[in-house]
Amino acid sequence: MQHNQIHQQRVDMYQWFSQLLFRELDEKQLASLENDDNRAWIVSLAAIPGLSGKVKHFERSLTRILRRDSRQLELAADFASLFLLAPPGGVSPYAGHYPHTTASAERQQMNVLLIEHSLTARENEPSDHIAIQLALMAKMVAKEEALSAQYYFLHHHMMCWAPLLRDACLARDEQGFYPQAVNLIVSFMREDEQYLESLLMDDFYLSGQR
Repeated sequence: MQHNQIHQQRVDMYQWFSQLLFRELDEKQLASLENDDNRAWIVSLAAIPGLSGKVKHFERSLTRILRRDSRQLELAADFASLFLLAPPGGVSPYAGHYPHTTASAERQQMNVLLIEHSLTARENEPSDHIAIQLALMAKMVAKEEALSAQYYFLHHHMMCWAPLLRDACLARDEQGFYPQAVNLIVSFMREDEQYLESLLMDDFYLSGQR
């Protein structure tokens, strides 16, 4: 795959899942999920190394929710029971609620980063929400921020807690739409982390040859 294709795919992944996990989906958003372009894009993700099985699980969960009679209301209830209830009833989507940091420390750092990249937290949502971190990563990729900066943010601000979020979601509802969405994006982030690491190693090796 060409560099430009990989670059756009990375931007699309982070943006798409940021929008998906930010809040309950309305009927218009659900309708867009079943259009041919969106379904074809989801299928295309299976070509990314390590994602084939995760994409199939996500597709199946998406098909199930789109067939529900009251799909918007039922999916909103799924979102609320998973992300809007305090643990242990629900699963926290905030980085600051996980062992690697504190809410105040993570939100302070995220607020600085959001200002640096001309972003603002949406609808007064705390800045350490998974969707806001994904949106920031999308912006960094789109702006072609230094690979080292992208890797640092992904490694130190996201991958230190996102796998715990995924595990907690899957423990709650292994077949659910939102747990499978989190499973897919976290798996992508793992692959992206390794991709960035390989590029940085190549740069390091080439700089040593000069």
